[in-house]
Amino acid sequence: MVSIPSGPACLARAATLCAAALACLALTACFRASAPAHFYVLAEPPVLAVPAGSRDQAAGVPPRMGPRVGIMPLSLPGYLQRPQIVVRQGDNVDIRREDEHRWAEDLGEGMSRVLGAAMTNSLADIQGVVMPLRTGVPVDLRVQVEARRFEGSPGGEVFLDALWSVQRDGKTLREGHFAARHRAGPGMASLVEAHSILLEKLGTELAAGVRQVLASDS
Repeated sequence: MVSIPSGPACLARAATLCAAALACLALTACFRASAPAHFYVLAEPPVLAVPAGSRDQAAGVPPRMGPRVGIMPLSLPGYLQRPQIVVRQGDNVDIRREDEHRWAEDLGEGMSRVLGAAMTNSLADIQGVVMPLRTGVPVDLRVQVEARRFEGSPGGEVFLDALWSVQRDGKTLREGHFAARHRAGPGMASLVEAHSILLEKLGTELAAGVRQVLASDS
């Protein structure tokens, strides 16, 4: 005859095993329920000209010989320095990170890329070109941007609030404050598109600041 262990120690052991089994089942369910992440990039306007001698110059595309402007690394608030897209409803203080919707590149670098393209197009008549500032690349002017807010929600408004300055040799020659909003359609892709549109508008304002500096030189 086989005896079955009993008593408090046996019951405690059984309870521990049951708890472990339930935890494993819950963890498995979480992994099965997690959706794949979607990745997004900011859309830049097409640029039809590039700096003279650039390795990225396409065949048949004329180079630009005008002033060169370098965009310094953008300053972003801490809550935007992450791969997840941040969503906020209007002026609500409650924000959330979308783990299933992420930036495919560093947000600051993506913003610089779009601003550079937008500014280059705005300076086409004087053959100006704008690019992210790189070590060893000579530039005539530098642009610094501090984004204080850059988020919104699908179906709501996206906000961009930024301080900017145009500099030469460490001296600020022009500065300004950009604040604008744009209505996004439903869905995350439309939200990212609204982000891109606002950056193009900021790029146009930055280009105007560069023009003012160049005009004061002449």
